[in-house]
This record gives sequence, structure tokens and C-alpha cells, in this order.
Amino acid sequence: MRIEWRPALALALLAAASAACAHVRPAAEASVMKTQEWRGMRGGPQEPGTATATDAASWNAVWRRVGQEPPPLDLEKFVGVAVYLGQRPTGGWHTDIAAQQRGDDLIVRWKIVKPMGFVTQVLTTPWDVQTFARPKGKLILEAAPE
Repeated sequence: MRIEWRPALALALLAAASAACAHVRPAAEASVMKTQEWRGMRGGPQEPGTATATDAASWNAVWRRVGQEPPPLDLEKFVGVAVYLGQRPTGGWHTDIAAQQRGDDLIVRWKIVKPMGFVTQVLTTPWDVQTFARPKGKLILEAAPE
């Protein structure tokens, strides 16, 4: 019995090419650079949460939650996002925030990064505030899949 290898090879190559194309990011999404960032290990709220700042009132509210005066920001050109991690049992906790443009919308995804190695044994309330260029569309803040 003779096995014909050419059709099997062609089918395997077609399957591999299809699988490779399935993981390509849509051309409509592009990475976006943050413009400014502020972080702290203390002073954040006890409970975790997030906030977006698109006007003066929401920008001031972001900074009230960490007990600081808001730095100047041209809200005609920029927007802000805040991630508050709430109370944590040690130092070393922080966030990873990345933004992508999808059409006219700005999608900002965040995730919690756990400490690694030796850390301070003290209660912390980490927070992170970042700004981005104001999108033409909506500002969407969401947790990144783990």
C-alpha cells in the first residue's frame, strides 16, 4: 500500500497558515503611548477601583482619592485614567497599563502585577494615574484578561 504524501502535506500547510492568521491583531488597533504617569504605594483608597478623567471635575476627583492636588493637565488635548489597587499586604504591587487605538476609540487595559522576590512587609494602597492623547471617540477602561 502506497501513501500519497503530497495531498497530506498541502492540507497540513493550509491548516498551519490558517492558524497563524487567526492570531494577527486587526489592522484597526494600534498601540498608543502614554504622555504622563504618576504612581504611589501609599495614599490610595482602601478599596480597589478605577476612574477615567475627561473633564476638570473628574480629573480633580481622581486626585482627591489619593489625597493630592491635581497636576495641571490640558483636558482639551488629554484624558486620564486611574487604577487603585486597594489595600495590599506588602510592597511590590503595581499595575501594567496599556492603551490601543481602535478606530476613533481609545481602549485602555490594565492588570495587577503581583510582587516578586523580597518585598517590604507593610500594608500598602498602590495607585497609578496615566494620561493619553484625547481620542476622537470614546475612552474605554477595562481589566486585561489574565
